[in-house]
Amino acid sequence: MQGKKYVQISLFVCSVLIVSGCQTGSTPEETDEQPSEQVDETGYPLDITDAIDQELTINEEPQKIVSLIPSNTEIVYALGAGEVLVGRSDFDDYPEEVLDVQSIGGMEFDTEQIIELEPDLILAHESGVAQAENGFEQLESAGYPVFVVDDAQTIDEVYETIEQIGQLLNRQIESDELIEEMKDRFSDLSTQTEKDLDTQRSVWVEISPQPIYVAGKETFMDELLQIGHAKNAAEEITGWAEVSEETGITSNPDVIISTYFGAEDIKERPGWTLVSAHEEDRIYDIDPNIVSRPGPRLVEGAEKLAEYIYPDDF
Repeated sequence: MQGKKYVQISLFVCSVLIVSGCQTGSTPEETDEQPSEQVDETGYPLDITDAIDQELTINEEPQKIVSLIPSNTEIVYALGAGEVLVGRSDFDDYPEEVLDVQSIGGMEFDTEQIIELEPDLILAHESGVAQAENGFEQLESAGYPVFVVDDAQTIDEVYETIEQIGQLLNRQIESDELIEEMKDRFSDLSTQTEKDLDTQRSVWVEISPQPIYVAGKETFMDELLQIGHAKNAAEEITGWAEVSEETGITSNPDVIISTYFGAEDIKERPGWTLVSAHEEDRIYDIDPNIVSRPGPRLVEGAEKLAEYIYPDDF
């Protein structure tokens, strides 16, 4: 169990500290724009451009796909297309049935294994392009199309990713429904936790203990806190940043959230006993995957955060 937690922690910290760009912390909002005409089915052959401006032609609806990152995999299953997944990364762990799918490696995937699976489409991710460039070239040279999905940095961009994968897999109706469901749940949560600014609780979200790293503004975490009408105790910091213990103590957060299963260790820190979150016993652990993976479970992450921050609202 400890080994599994270590993998989750390491993967989460690597993803947010290395591959995360500048995220906007705005809450998804409705616009006055008229919706474009929706298309229920994808027309093939499909000419499409991916995140690295690579133009691809998908000749037919993919019947066998390989996903190289957990967020893409979770979207595929949420669209009801899990049956076409024939390969996944070592880190894919949701939903549970994905563990029955053949793994093709971790951040350094096995190109030979992928080729043996003869996929119609390989779903890659922008965050891994630099590291996997040679592997992509080998796959493309062998005739297997690699589509690089954008590194979504906001919830609105997650919607765009879901829509794009839905188009690739001919699951456009499902992607529209999934996006609407997410929007409805975010809206319901925002209504349920609505607070005046002066009664909103401040939240310290810690993603690593030694050194201490926290989630500042312009991160997914900050956006999820905003939806639940909470204030980010690290709002003076941009992105995922290293801070001192003194910064945490002086910020005096009302709630502390650990994404690395370190709540009990935080409670034992000398000097933190007078912090409001400690005095009120509001120090919690949260599964890092539901607040960091750019996919459908971000709604679950926002809901769980809100339950910790405002338990009386639930």
